[in-house]
Amino acid sequence: MPEAEIARAVQLLDLMLEFFADNSHWARGCYDDGNGGHCLVGALLHLSRKHRLPTAPAIALLQDAMPRPGLPLVHFNDTRCGSVAELRSVILKARRLAHDHAEQERAATAVKAWLLTQIEKKRPATADSVKTAPHEPFAPERLAA
Repeated sequence: MPEAEIARAVQLLDLMLEFFADNSHWARGCYDDGNGGHCLVGALLHLSRKHRLPTAPAIALLQDAMPRPGLPLVHFNDTRCGSVAELRSVILKARRLAHDHAEQERAATAVKAWLLTQIEKKRPATADSVKTAPHEPFAPERLAA
């Protein structure tokens, strides 16, 4: 996930933490309860539309933060989550994962830059050896079978 995408996902997760600051905005069994309450997915969709932020990166991070791998977000919200505090802890874990992804991206970029530098250092040596090679045509030797 590119860093810009991670930054937008963190922004959306921060908005969700703010939204779920207390119990009054959390709903179960529906995306929107009609009184300003939303479930986890409903809040994600609502805040994403309101602030024009993409949902996919935040959903991926929330999925990775689930207490059990593969647990659907809606199922977690409606049956597994016991409190707003637990809901917020999953969102906080998703934020930490986002920062881990950002660190991995920076490390990968640094390694790529280092490798490209190493390749560039080797190229002049290869180019010089080709220039000093004899100008005879290449004649491969026949290998014995």
